[in-house]
Amino acid sequence: MKKTIFTLTLTIVAIFASAQCTPDPQYVGGGIYPDTITGLADAIVGQPYNQLITIITPPDTVFLGIPATIDNIDLTNVTGLPPNFTYECDPASCSFPGGTTKCANVYSTINPTIADIGLYPITFECIAYATVPLIGGTTLTFISGGYAIEIVDNTTSVIHQFNSQTFTLKGIFPNPATNQAKIQFISGKSDDIMFRIYNLMGKLVYLKDIRSNRGLNSIDINISNFPDGIYMYSINNGETVLTKRMVVAN
Repeated sequence: MKKTIFTLTLTIVAIFASAQCTPDPQYVGGGIYPDTITGLADAIVGQPYNQLITIITPPDTVFLGIPATIDNIDLTNVTGLPPNFTYECDPASCSFPGGTTKCANVYSTINPTIADIGLYPITFECIAYATVPLIGGTTLTFISGGYAIEIVDNTTSVIHQFNSQTFTLKGIFPNPATNQAKIQFISGKSDDIMFRIYNLMGKLVYLKDIRSNRGLNSIDINISNFPDGIYMYSINNGETVLTKRMVVAN
């Protein structure tokens, strides 16, 4: 019997894949590369998309304070990919053994169109297996997020790289927004963030204070009670205020 571990969450994200890929040799140490801080490349309207993912599964971890051997991490499902996007794993089973370096590809089967423009948060469902001495084996099913693909109407692709001063606000998803919506921003450091939504008359209609993480952050909002119309939303880290427009169509 095999066993699963909470501390293996970092390997969860390892679930992008490609049967004919070569891991990027610049990466060493357990993890998924690019990580959620760097993020995935943007997809460009009218151009094929292909993102290489390098997956280094550690040979061991710690479970309840006990050293444990990682058997493998299995990717069982991926949700949230843009239309006509898919993934392939190497190995094709999407089962990544402990102590190995593998790779994967996320790619488009049809070039993105203008109708596809937007931000697509991606969720990975995984099962981690490990063996713990004196305890035996167990399995743990878990869900991991933190990645997203943005489809833009540009001429070149951009990978989101940043430093401690980075503070970037992304668009709302979906747009127009209905019922539940997600807004994402990138912060170069952990910080106190003020999130606000105003109507076109400047009236504050929603507020939330957030402690951001370094990297990609998501704000889930319930807008089911918002009247249809145009709103402005902003994030404020005490130094910079960033504002974008959103359309509500419940």
